[in-house]
Amino acid sequence: MAKILDHIYKIIFILMMIMLIIMVGSISVNVVGRYFGKAFTWIEEVSSLAFVWMSFMAMVIGFRGDLHPAFEILLEKTNGMSNKLLLSVINVLILIFLVYTFKGGVDYVSKAYIQKTAILGISVAWKYSAIPFATFFMILEAVNKLVVIWKKDKTAAKKIRSEVL
Repeated sequence: MAKILDHIYKIIFILMMIMLIIMVGSISVNVVGRYFGKAFTWIEEVSSLAFVWMSFMAMVIGFRGDLHPAFEILLEKTNGMSNKLLLSVINVLILIFLVYTFKGGVDYVSKAYIQKTAILGISVAWKYSAIPFATFFMILEAVNKLVVIWKKDKTAAKKIRSEVL
């Protein structure tokens, strides 16, 4: 499962970079266009859409690399089975939050799809679907972390612990 996730995260990272290029490029085009008196009205919606998707994909990459804030002092004071239990509790709580967020995101997208953007006329569901997209992959990563924590292979468990610390 880890190798499949590695490939998925590479694709997500590439998509995140594409969204960044789209956002910066479109805003730059609009700035130059305004200088010459030719502003494009659709660029604000495109850059907003790219920003939302880029942000949520960055959350996925950050979760994978344990870049989000953590209470490391508790993990430093434990070892052995108590450390595994503490890491498990942390990841289960994260998993519960992500499942709740995923469900809420899917529910919201299913209700908001009939709404259209003002200028492009596309469904706002394109923007809001970034939430279930990102949380789905974070759920997979949380499950993967739980598997690695309890795996018999101590090197993989040490890798997770060292990534957390």
